[in-house]
Amino acid sequence: MQEQSWAEGYVVDVGYTHGFYRELTPALLRFVTLLGEAQAADIEKPFTYYELGCGNGYSTALLAAANPHGRFIGADFNPTHIHNARKLAAEAEAGNVEFIEKSFAEMVAMELPEADVVALHGVYSWINAENRAHIVEFLRRRLKPGGIVYISYNSLPGQCQVAPLQRLLADHAVRGSGPLPARIGQSVDYARRLEQAGADFFRASPIAKTRLASIIKQDPSYLAHEYYNDHWTPFYHADVARDLAEAKLTYAGSTALIENFDQFVLTPELAALVAEIGDSSAMRETVKDFARNKVFRRDVFTRGAPKPPPPVLDSLLGRTRFALARPRSGCRLTEKTPAGDLTLETAAYAPVLDALARAPMTFDELVRAPETTGMTRPKVRQAVFGMAALGNVLATMPAEGETGRRASTARFNKAILARPVARADTVLASPVWGSGVALNPIDRLLLNGPRTHKDAVEHALKNFLKSGAKVKRGDHPIESMEETRAMIDERAAFFHSDLLPFFRQIGIAE
Repeated sequence: MQEQSWAEGYVVDVGYTHGFYRELTPALLRFVTLLGEAQAADIEKPFTYYELGCGNGYSTALLAAANPHGRFIGADFNPTHIHNARKLAAEAEAGNVEFIEKSFAEMVAMELPEADVVALHGVYSWINAENRAHIVEFLRRRLKPGGIVYISYNSLPGQCQVAPLQRLLADHAVRGSGPLPARIGQSVDYARRLEQAGADFFRASPIAKTRLASIIKQDPSYLAHEYYNDHWTPFYHADVARDLAEAKLTYAGSTALIENFDQFVLTPELAALVAEIGDSSAMRETVKDFARNKVFRRDVFTRGAPKPPPPVLDSLLGRTRFALARPRSGCRLTEKTPAGDLTLETAAYAPVLDALARAPMTFDELVRAPETTGMTRPKVRQAVFGMAALGNVLATMPAEGETGRRASTARFNKAILARPVARADTVLASPVWGSGVALNPIDRLLLNGPRTHKDAVEHALKNFLKSGAKVKRGDHPIESMEETRAMIDERAAFFHSDLLPFFRQIGIAE
């Protein structure tokens, strides 16, 4: 595979996708540390945030717009990525974000502001050992005491069956000729034909077979960065924890919130075996990964963040503001988990959802809300945590400062909505969440269109067809104009009855 001399085995001849990753959200990271009973960096005050390996900068720029009191620095060694990121920041008039074209080694050598938060998404498993050491050294030198680190990586044992497939794909692509996307297609097709011919590996490795079926459907730009780097490496959690301990970091929790509650993800038998491990956080998490055959981790670490006494923890929770993560009608009390089908009692959890359907509010305000009358403070806490674990509730930014956030997110969203309608989701910035809100192409057109139902349907239909996209029923595109109109009409009814009021509550619609 042809490689630029500065790339060090990382794919640079295909640009990375333009995506937003909610896991990087400062308010979410702070909430994870609260769940982990750590008093970490206060992101409600001015803070400095780095994203290392920021790609095209969408996440960094959006978070800067949604958190204008923070200073954001995105770093990537790919000049095309930084060019795209700076262009987005200029279009969004984001004055609190900068993008620098630097390698991790150069970042270590630079005199840079100390960090309250450092995020690395899709980096650690895709670079060589030398660059991982540079990251750890950067954290050692630049992260403040009490600082927060988010790091995601491919994990073991779940990736054990996928690793040989990745090797097959990457090695086959090296042998090919032509641009990388074409070679990716050739290597995926070869693996598919090998599987169809009855290769024993795929019979003995059902996870690899399932992963190949997924890869066949995916964008080559995503696949290039996910599977075709020279240094694709999955890790046991214990090994990552050991690496980061060199920067004095300790594990706090996961941004996949449900994974912070063993009772939701482990059977009683497995939970008992995990409990035998005792106080070793690294070993406990590694054993839990065996219990769940974990393939990808989204870890949060802190540097010296103390465990405060219970009254202080309760006070921190009391001031934390929460909001619905989806319209009230879409909130669910059931979930399929590794521990089995989970069903939460309506009377114990729904009152919190009903209160937040009126307006975002702090935990202390939830305790006093009429909907939670008769619920004790511990019961409200249980309900909030349970609803956060199931993805119904988000920890958000405080009401203070929301006016300024509304101005900066409005500029960002205007810039995004001025771009051509894409076939993929559009992510807008919420001044309430301090994070991003994903809209499918039809919802985006409805948000940016007329408010009367008939005119909204015609506007969405015309512009959706103009974009070249097709409505799908499951995985199958719909060719009929009548069916397309009927599905957009149905979506418009739901949009105006449920989504639009919700979008107004979280600050992305007037």
